[in-house]
Amino acid sequence: MTQYKFSEKSEAFCQEIFAQMLSSSDAIYGILISTVDGHDVAKNFRKDMPASKLSAMMSSILALGETIAAEAQQQQCRYVIVENSDGYILTLKLKDRLVLSVIATTRVNLGMLHSVSRNAAEKLAAHIR
Repeated sequence: MTQYKFSEKSEAFCQEIFAQMLSSSDAIYGILISTVDGHDVAKNFRKDMPASKLSAMMSSILALGETIAAEAQQQQCRYVIVENSDGYILTLKLKDRLVLSVIATTRVNLGMLHSVSRNAAEKLAAHIR
């Protein structure tokens, strides 16, 4: 797959949505859009993190979730939540070729994280071509 790149307008819209997400909770400290084949497209991190490595892993974990759902004779995987000692990473499909990942500390309410992420994904999907 060729490198996916947003237009300046789409990038600005992403950053606007990212800013809204970050302001909704100080526990959210990373937001990343990547391609399904693992390339980072847009990001907003409060901490220094390796976007290219995270993009590759996020796309892989969503693909693994989709494979597990198929093998379990279930429908499409909608999102994957990784819970760890320091927080959560919620990854969900954003259109056919993109993945949205949101990284937060344990101070976040998981339901709120899911709601904020899903709402952002809907807004982004409606705007991004």
